[in-house]
Amino acid sequence: MLEGLYKIEFETPRRKAVGIIFAQDGKLHGGSSAFAFVGSYEQDGHKISGVVTARRHTDDPNHPSMFDLNEVKIGFRGVEKNSFASVEGTAAEAPSVDFKAFLTRLAD
Repeated sequence: MLEGLYKIEFETPRRKAVGIIFAQDGKLHGGSSAFAFVGSYEQDGHKISGVVTARRHTDDPNHPSMFDLNEVKIGFRGVEKNSFASVEGTAAEAPSVDFKAFLTRLAD
């Protein structure tokens, strides 16, 4: 089951970043030094899918957006197994920019 607190390492062709995300009861909440993440997910066996909005909360040039935008809505699909998950997707606002993320469980 995907539920728990995860470290999330994500990337686009433009850059890489890290943050945390908490998954519970189909909801996602988390963030990084400059962005807040809020969304939802569904799970069918080991397959997961969902959508998450990343919204800038701090204007810091040391933490640029992975999409060069201050708010994006990312649709994703992937797999969860044991204490890990990997997903891929795109942002509605930047459909030509591929998104990948790897999640590592930190706590239940």
